[in-house]
Amino acid sequence: MENIHFPFTGFKKLIQINLRQLEYFVAAARHGSTARAALAINVSQPSISKAIADLEAQWGEKLFVRKHAVGLDLTAAGLARSREALSLLETAQLLQEPRKQVVSGTLRLGFLSTLGALWIPQLLTQMQKRHPSIDIELVEGDIASLTRQVERGEIHAALQYDLGLARPLLTMHPVAALPPYALLPARHALSAAPSVSLAELAQSPLLLINLPQSREYFLSLFREAGVVPTVNYELASIELVRSMVANGHGVSVLTTRPVVDRTHDGKRLICKRIKGRVAKQAVVLSVPRSNASALIAPFLTVAKSVIAPD
Repeated sequence: MENIHFPFTGFKKLIQINLRQLEYFVAAARHGSTARAALAINVSQPSISKAIADLEAQWGEKLFVRKHAVGLDLTAAGLARSREALSLLETAQLLQEPRKQVVSGTLRLGFLSTLGALWIPQLLTQMQKRHPSIDIELVEGDIASLTRQVERGEIHAALQYDLGLARPLLTMHPVAALPPYALLPARHALSAAPSVSLAELAQSPLLLINLPQSREYFLSLFREAGVVPTVNYELASIELVRSMVANGHGVSVLTTRPVVDRTHDGKRLICKRIKGRVAKQAVVLSVPRSNASALIAPFLTVAKSVIAPD
C-alpha cells in the first residue's frame, strides 16, 4: 500500500486542556453558578469547580468573580475565553458528526417558458446560496419539447406542468399545484364581483395561451363547466395575454400570476377566483425514471421551498 504523507509536523507542545474542561467552563459561564451548571449537565459540582481551577492555572487568568451565596460573574478575561471555548466546542460538535458529501457539477435544467419569468431567477438565487458548488444551465421550451429532451438525456430535468400524459421513461416529482384564475380588464362588468364562473367568462372573448398541452388544459376547464368560449386570439406569451386583456381585447384564464397586477404598458388588471371546483395545474419536475442525476434532489428541495412554501 502506498504511503500517504501529511504536511502537518506536530504541535510545538502537547495540548494541556481538553474539551470536557471547556464544556464545564462554558456551562458555568452560561448558568452563573457551579451548582446550577452541575445540575444542568448532570455532573458533580466539584468536577465543574476543578475544571475551572485547572483552566485558570493553565491560562494564568482569573475567569470568574466568586460572589458568596450569589454565584459567578465572568471577568473580562473569562468572557473572552468563554466565547473562544464555545466556538471551539461548536466546531468539535460538527467534527464528530458524519461528514456530508458535497454535491457538485452542472445541472442542465429545462423550464416551461410561462414559468420562467416568475420562478427561475428566485430558484437560481436560492441554489447559489444553498448549493454554490452546483452550476445550472437553462433550457427554455414548451412541455412537449422539454419532455422529449429529458427522455433523450439532453437535459437532466424539466420544471413544467403535469398534464396527465403517460410517460413510461419519466418520473414526475410534484412541486406545487396552482389554481387557475380569471383575468379581466379593470372596467369589465365582472370586475367588482368577488368571484366569477367560467360560464360568465365565456360570455366575453377569450384570449388563450396556445402553447402545446397548456392550450388543451385551459379549454378543458370550460368543457368541464359545460360552456364553449369564443377564442378571440391565441398567443404564446403570458405578458402579451396580460397586456391584451388590460387593453380590453378580451378576458383570459391563467395559472401563473405575477406579483404585480399591472402590464408592461402600466395598465391595471383584475384577477378573480373562479367559482366552483376547477382542476389545479400541477407543477412538476420531470426526471428520467432511471439513472437520474444526483444534482436533481437538492434542486427539487429548493424548488418546493420557493414555489410552494409552507
